[in-house]
This record gives sequence, structure tokens and C-alpha cells, in this order.
Amino acid sequence: MNNSLGDGSDGTNSTSATEPVSYEDDGEFRHLDAWNSYQFDPPLTHTDALKLVSHADELGYRMLFRRADYSIEQIQQQLVDRGPGSFLNMVWLQEDVSPKEPPKTAEQRMAGRLQGLAPIGELVITDPYLYTSSRKRDSQDYAASVARMLSPALKDGLRLTTVVSPSQNDETVRTAVLEHLHAQGRDLEVNVVESNDFHDRFWIADRKRGLIIGTSLNKIGSRIFFVDELSQSDVAAVLAEVDTIVGSTE
Repeated sequence: MNNSLGDGSDGTNSTSATEPVSYEDDGEFRHLDAWNSYQFDPPLTHTDALKLVSHADELGYRMLFRRADYSIEQIQQQLVDRGPGSFLNMVWLQEDVSPKEPPKTAEQRMAGRLQGLAPIGELVITDPYLYTSSRKRDSQDYAASVARMLSPALKDGLRLTTVVSPSQNDETVRTAVLEHLHAQGRDLEVNVVESNDFHDRFWIADRKRGLIIGTSLNKIGSRIFFVDELSQSDVAAVLAEVDTIVGSTE
């Protein structure tokens, strides 16, 4: 938490983000320097940080983030839009900020992220539980949800490769999901590959742009998770493993 920092334009010196901070006390336990900064040990979890924000609001305070003057709401929005990688040169609250929320809202949030990935010719998904047997009882509802989230990323003629766990590749769920995807009216080419080599959920478009998602689609809305952009080197590393797996199954 911090007050606004001067940028030096008015003759004052701004405080470096990495320098130790010294304070003057006014006798009422209020810091009067450029920073009004506090550190929590151990580091705050995302959930506890939001509780603190709520309590600060009740007391009439605004909880800001580091020296960039981000509010919690602005941090959440940037993490949704760009992922935690955008904050790697700062201190950030936790790896995630997609909160628990109603399924429809969570679907819209996820659909927006996938739309930003913007695949043109190819989309690779590694998600062990994409066709999980745990959704067998509500397979049609789950399949419709997956289709709504993927719809903005689906283009005519798109090649879609899904790498899933052999033990979780349920035929009923897989059939329902693929039927809903094909019902979008696009000429999709879908390849389902089984492998135990992936635990993390990677989404890679056109072998260039990628995301890592902290939960499977079947858990969207029921837990807090992160979404972050992959670097080009990470995209290449993931694709190398996917190509090896796909090649071994052909």
C-alpha cells in the first residue's frame, strides 16, 4: 500500500522502487514520506488481500499497490487482461486473479481471454481433464459451457489438437464436447491425443502465442486460478513436447 509518488517534476525526489525506505513519524503513527508502505510476513494470499481491501474500505482507506498506484481492482483487471507476467518487475499479490464467481460470469471472462489469443489456423490445448469422467452426469451442460468459452477462438477450418489424460478421456464427455464444438457451424479439424506428460494447461495459437491456465475448464468458476501469457521460448518448449507426443501416436 502506498501514497502517490512524486516524479521529480516539482523539484521533489521520487523514491526508487528498490531502495530502502525511511519514514518520519508525526507522533500519531502516520508515515509522512513519499511511501506509505507495509509488508506482510508471510506474504498475503489473494483471498486474504481481498479481505484486507474490504476492511480498508470500511475504515475509509484505499489500498493501493506498490509504487505504481494501482488499486486492487486495477491489478485484477491487468492480471485478467495480461496475466501476472506483466507485473514481474514489481511486487504482486499472488499468482492469480480469476476469482470464484458465477459460472456464466466465469465463462465470459475465460472467453474474452481466449478471444485475445486469436488463433487463425491452429489451436493446441493441453488439459488432462478436458474430457474428465467427473462431468459425465452433466456432460451436456459441461459441453455447452466449453463451447461457449471456446467459441470466440474458433475459426473456419481451425485445426484443434487436445492433449488429455488417458484415464480421464471419458467417451461420453468427449463426444458431448466435440458435438457442441462442431455445432458452432465451423469446419473444425479435431485431433484428440492421450498422454500423461502434461499436468499444466497450455493453450497455444498458431505455434506463436500461448497462455498457461491454472485450472481445467471443468473447474472454471469454482476456484481461484491464474491465466498468464507464455514467452516465445515457453511456447517453443511446449510445442516440442506436443509434437513428440503427436508424432508417437501417428
